[in-house]
Amino acid sequence: MSRALSLALALLLGALLAACAEPGDDTASSASALSPAAYPGTPPEPAPLSALCSWPLVSDSDVLNVLLPDEAATYWVAALPNLPGTRLRIEGQYPQARYFSFNAYSPLLASVDVLTDYQIAPLQAGSNPYRDPAAAPGAGYVAYVLPEPAPAADQRQPNALYSGQFPVGLGIELPANPLQILIYRIYLAEGDTVGGVPLPTLTVETADGSQALMTLDLSICTPLVPPGLLPDLLSEAMRSQSPPAAVTALFSTVPLPVSSSTPTMQRSYGLLETFRSSMSDSLGFEIPGQAVTATVGANLANNLDNAYLQAILSRDKGSMYLVRGKAPKAATVPAQAPLGNAEVRYWSLCTNEVLSQRFTDCLYDAQVPLDADGYFTVLVSDPDQRPANAIAENGIGWLAWGALYPDATLLYRHMLPSVGYAEAIQNIPQGTPPETVMGSYYPLLAYCDRATVEAAGNSAAAVFAACAARSTDSPLP
Repeated sequence: MSRALSLALALLLGALLAACAEPGDDTASSASALSPAAYPGTPPEPAPLSALCSWPLVSDSDVLNVLLPDEAATYWVAALPNLPGTRLRIEGQYPQARYFSFNAYSPLLASVDVLTDYQIAPLQAGSNPYRDPAAAPGAGYVAYVLPEPAPAADQRQPNALYSGQFPVGLGIELPANPLQILIYRIYLAEGDTVGGVPLPTLTVETADGSQALMTLDLSICTPLVPPGLLPDLLSEAMRSQSPPAAVTALFSTVPLPVSSSTPTMQRSYGLLETFRSSMSDSLGFEIPGQAVTATVGANLANNLDNAYLQAILSRDKGSMYLVRGKAPKAATVPAQAPLGNAEVRYWSLCTNEVLSQRFTDCLYDAQVPLDADGYFTVLVSDPDQRPANAIAENGIGWLAWGALYPDATLLYRHMLPSVGYAEAIQNIPQGTPPETVMGSYYPLLAYCDRATVEAAGNSAAAVFAACAARSTDSPLP
């Protein structure tokens, strides 16, 4: 595509989308090639276009709480057309956070590609804290989004994210992706939601980097739903309140066919496959169709650096349950995984509503109490039914079920496992029982009640054993 046509398309885009501010001229750290080097000499000026907000959507626990988010993360969303003959330049600084990444998605929110913190070479050698634990946050980097399919791993350009694929399920891909959805994720940011540095600036430029067509900068505009505009009323109510007794009684009489009385956690491939595998557990036989359900809707808005176990539970089987398994060793500084001696960069447990996939409550690795053997035990219930001995001092964590939710999805995530951690969720092949790969790291589930928990005493292992014996003869960790 000629430079003139690229400019015309960018002008059309600027006319179609709502403008947020005038273009800036702070492009001194721009880069002209797929490398961490800066522009030689004076960078080209952006064309005289209206500048769009770079990240018009940001997650929050009430308005944009969908698609199984993690409470410890903030998600910034941008949407741009994939214009032939152009690329998207990302200029940012390494935040003070456990993790950050850029994920590219199709218009159907199918995961396409990921560029992760430790993979991004800095402008100044040795200044990426996700590679070098001695490096301080705040150093600069330049990365790119290319509107083409991802090549083989050994053919990838440095600091490049590829957005050209358009998977639609069942192994079918459309020949081109017309619209790239870009999500910037930050986990456990320190100081503020962006880790003490500005949000990355996005610039649409020609494919050779010789001309900047449009700069998108959030520093001079606000997202469509400004952070902190609304209090987290719904999420806080669902977490802190208990349902009335009449509602709980109603829920206990309405069976949910996709929930088993002896629930198990399965590798998550999306909502359809979760329903199929959970219903198989409930009915006692394997429902065919995994080849379809594990691909249609799979990886919907997923972070490609994460893998998940998931289970559906329902109040007709009980309004309290426990989960127990051996905890992986999480990184205390980002460079420890996947490049160091930690087993995973991060792990967490979240309770979610099944259909909307809103999170109700989450605990991440450092928040989860462990017993002397390195096992976690987490109890899920309504606040007014929390047993007196379900406390961290006894090695038992607690999560809210969610007032007025008749069902719950429990989601267990592993992020960026190190090569030596064979028991990671990422290593479970499709169709393989996860316990055969994870061993003692595989979390077991058991419904329970307050009286059983409190009668079992102050040992997390004894509490789980009592609850498991109450409902199943499953082996215990």
